[in-house]
Amino acid sequence: MIPIAIDRKSRLPMTAQIQKAIRGRILDGTLHPGVRLPSSRDLAGDLGVSRSVVVQAYAQLIAEGYLRAAQGSGTRVATHLPRQGRAAAEPARSAQARFDLRVDATSTVFFPSREWLQAYEHVGRSIGEPGPRRHPLGVPELRRELAAYLGRSRGVRASAAEVAVTADFDHTVGVVCRVLRELGDDHIAVENPGAPWQAALARHAGLTVTGVPVNAEGIDVDALERSGARAVLVTPVSQLPTGVVLSPRRREALLRWAADVDGWVIEYDRDGHLWLGAGSGPLALQRHRKDRVIYVGATGALLGPCVQVGWAVAPEQVTERLGRMQLGAPDPLTQLTFARFISSGVLDQHVRHVRHVFRARRSALREAVERHLPGARMTGAPAGTHAYVQVPNGVDDVRLTAVARARSVLVHPGTHFRLGRRPSAPGVVIGYGAVRSGLLPEAVGVLADAMRQITGLLAS
Repeated sequence: MIPIAIDRKSRLPMTAQIQKAIRGRILDGTLHPGVRLPSSRDLAGDLGVSRSVVVQAYAQLIAEGYLRAAQGSGTRVATHLPRQGRAAAEPARSAQARFDLRVDATSTVFFPSREWLQAYEHVGRSIGEPGPRRHPLGVPELRRELAAYLGRSRGVRASAAEVAVTADFDHTVGVVCRVLRELGDDHIAVENPGAPWQAALARHAGLTVTGVPVNAEGIDVDALERSGARAVLVTPVSQLPTGVVLSPRRREALLRWAADVDGWVIEYDRDGHLWLGAGSGPLALQRHRKDRVIYVGATGALLGPCVQVGWAVAPEQVTERLGRMQLGAPDPLTQLTFARFISSGVLDQHVRHVRHVFRARRSALREAVERHLPGARMTGAPAGTHAYVQVPNGVDDVRLTAVARARSVLVHPGTHFRLGRRPSAPGVVIGYGAVRSGLLPEAVGVLADAMRQITGLLAS
């Protein structure tokens, strides 16, 4: 029996108590990787609860990556914990902060656990002997569903054979960079300012990295041409950190550059599904030059930390090489569950709901900035889970975020995203993926207090 104590007087549901207890035993090392857990029926009997309570707890922990289920071998502790699990095992300021406004902060609040459990149970009932097998590029059912979903939602042109299932965005970029090296490209350009972890992933794969300036139209293609690189990693929708959208003129120039140099565009569609403005927003670059664009994405912005699935859509010469690498894709049951999640229409419904919530959060953030931060300006397109807020010249954004951290607000300074010594206007990059609309004014108010403390620019 797993050492779990159920408090029937607690306001926390029993399912959540079981999840918390098992997650805690995994993180503190009590439950070792690979250890088999009791069956849901046995644990329910030990705890004196309904079996459905345990089934739902197990399903959620499987979705989060703490447990793995395989036909014939029961439910076991995952051999590789999710990144958020490893971080949670260490004491960190982020665990104590009241407001986490970092761009990569997510929440489990929106995760449709009931629908995920239904999909998981459907898959469990439908699989036969000997059970689903691993495939080097992912189970065929999920690759087929992803090709169809990305086509109708983002305009991606792909067959199932051109889709590779991976663990998450980081892993996807890492293996794609390794493929680039195999193809003879050892130099990649990235956006500057841009996500520092993207450059780090490319360097770790052995590539030389050059930062290319970004302006109001997106990446500067003329500067890209001068860089000498034959591959580039771009975020065409809601660029991180500026929030700009790659303009139609730049899109055409970028694809023309790729053809002229026989190069590659790695399109990270981080926020394309979360267009919050009118219409459907810009479609994927990949649809115009599928022979030159490697389209990558992940579930992070859509499902938060609960499900870690990534994908790459690429020409055959790339997918063939990806199939020979360790893609780190989730276990086949999780992949099949996600395929069912898509085919049943639940993912479409969930994305519509998340868009509605984030549209309200972005509006609340804009109002809060205008009210509490005179002289500041929120920029970027209405998309995704973050916004760039320029603060008055002379404000030290690094010091500003340090003071805010001391006041229990975590936020990235604009400087954090700058490669090299290229000067930039001061600002903060505010993520609203983990903070409710009603709390955003208070969080921005703390930033205003921090600015007042370090500059005296704001009136009391």
